[in-house]
Amino acid sequence: MKAIVRILLVVSLLAFAISAMAQSNELAITAGGDFPRNNSFDSGTSLAVGASFAHRIVHFPLASVYWELPIVVAPKSVARIPSSTNYSSLFFTPSLKLKLAPEFPVSPYFVAGGGFARFKEDATNDSHTTGVFSYGAGLDLKFFPYLSWRFEGRDYYTGSPSLSAVGDSGRQHNIVAQTGVVFRF
Repeated sequence: MKAIVRILLVVSLLAFAISAMAQSNELAITAGGDFPRNNSFDSGTSLAVGASFAHRIVHFPLASVYWELPIVVAPKSVARIPSSTNYSSLFFTPSLKLKLAPEFPVSPYFVAGGGFARFKEDATNDSHTTGVFSYGAGLDLKFFPYLSWRFEGRDYYTGSPSLSAVGDSGRQHNIVAQTGVVFRF
C-alpha cells in the first residue's frame, strides 16, 4: 500500500511539474510590411516576414515576462535618392516582453530590446551592419488551446542604410507592422 501511495505521489508531482511548464514557449511566424522613415531620402515600403521564439521566465496570473529572440527580414526596399536603389534589411533584437493577461483569450503585450540590423544594397552587393533598438506592442488572440493569432507593431530604430549614393546618413525608424500565427508549447 505504501508503495502505491509513493508511486501516486511521484506521478502527481511529475504531472504538476509538467503542467506548470506547459505553454511556457511561443513560436510566432508573421508577415506584414516595413515602413522605413529617415530624413535623408525617401524609402518605400517593403514586405516584411518574421519569426520569433519566446520563453516565459516569470509568470503571475495577470502578467508574464518572456525572453524573446525575434528576427525580421524585409527583402526589398526601394530608396529613392536621385534614382532608385534597392536594398534588403534584416533585424535581430533579443527582447524582453511583458504580456498582460496571459491566460485570457485576448492578451496585449509590450516589447523592448536591442541587437543589430544588416542592410544590403542590391546594386553593389555591399552590406553594412549597425546597432538597433526596438520597441513595440501587440495583441494575441487565442483561438485554440495551443494557437493564437498575433497583431504586432514594432519600431526598429537603426542607423540609416549606408547606400553608395547616400553614404552613412544618420538614423532611421523602421516601423514594422505584422500579423501571423503563434504556436504555444
